[in-house]
Amino acid sequence: MRPRKSLGDLLAETPQMIVDLAKAEIQHLKQELSEKAKGVGVGGALLAAAGVVAIFLFSWLLYAAYQGLNVVFAPWLSALLVSLLLLIVLAILALVGLRLIKQNKDFGDLEAVDSIKDDVNMVRGLGHAADGTDPLDDLPTTAAAPRPSESGGLTRVEGDAR
Repeated sequence: MRPRKSLGDLLAETPQMIVDLAKAEIQHLKQELSEKAKGVGVGGALLAAAGVVAIFLFSWLLYAAYQGLNVVFAPWLSALLVSLLLLIVLAILALVGLRLIKQNKDFGDLEAVDSIKDDVNMVRGLGHAADGTDPLDDLPTTAAAPRPSESGGLTRVEGDAR
């Protein structure tokens, strides 16, 4: 069991703990933003690839129409089949790209931003999270950890045997 620290030691450590917390929150925010940007980038690249395939599709359709006018059956039918294949590839690339962009376009629901708001509210002494809930509700509950209640006394955590 570790020895308990004095109030002076705890107060002396507080500024460094706040700095460490701020650094950790900023690092978390950077990580979330880079993940979102990566998803949007991959989706954009797939849409660009779909655009390139669309150009090939258009050229094959032109070729199919040309062959259809020159020769009644075989050559243009094969060109039309190639165009159909390119159309399928185009649709798959476009749908996957759009899905990735839709999944990653909303930068307003970042966990790091909510966590930073919670930290600011706690430092300001508001004692509640940005969404109005108790920030301690996010912590895992332990069987022997009483929490302060709103009336100032201690309340028992669920499963507390005392």
